[in-house]
Amino acid sequence: MDNFREESVSKVNSGLTTLVYVLAFAGMVFFGFFALMFLMSILNGNLQIPTIVFTLVFGGLAYGCFVIRNNQRVEYDYTFTNGTLDIAKVINNSKRKRLLSTDIREFEILAPTSDEGFQRMLNHKGIEKKFNYFLNRGGGLYYGVFMHEEKKSLLVFEPSDEMVEMFKIYNPRNVKVR
Repeated sequence: MDNFREESVSKVNSGLTTLVYVLAFAGMVFFGFFALMFLMSILNGNLQIPTIVFTLVFGGLAYGCFVIRNNQRVEYDYTFTNGTLDIAKVINNSKRKRLLSTDIREFEILAPTSDEGFQRMLNHKGIEKKFNYFLNRGGGLYYGVFMHEEKKSLLVFEPSDEMVEMFKIYNPRNVKVR
């Protein structure tokens, strides 16, 4: 029987997040309009340095607002299939970026961040890479230590209790459950 579980961890939309999203959208439209106006001026033959500079500045500001707006709607997808954990970042429900794929059997430890060893691992000199793939700083955070691309790495993420129980099937000695 295959062991499969997929979970999504979404950013909690607070009032501030929604405000930033709306302001970034308004800024994107506002700056985009001015960039388009200056671009039309250039296309009509007004090829002067200030016009080109204003076009680039307003275009850059519109793009910056676009990026800020999209980063307000972020979630992480954790997919666990027969011992393999895959983590992907989904931006604005449209763009998916694969971040990490690792085998749970290779973890030296996987435990809640409330475990006494977590603070030690945060400051451990042997940890060369740190992966922070969580959004809600609730009590459901776990950390794991494993080798990734020949480097000792620390992963902090927020799987459900059901997913952690599945991890324990594949690495019973090194997975600690709350």
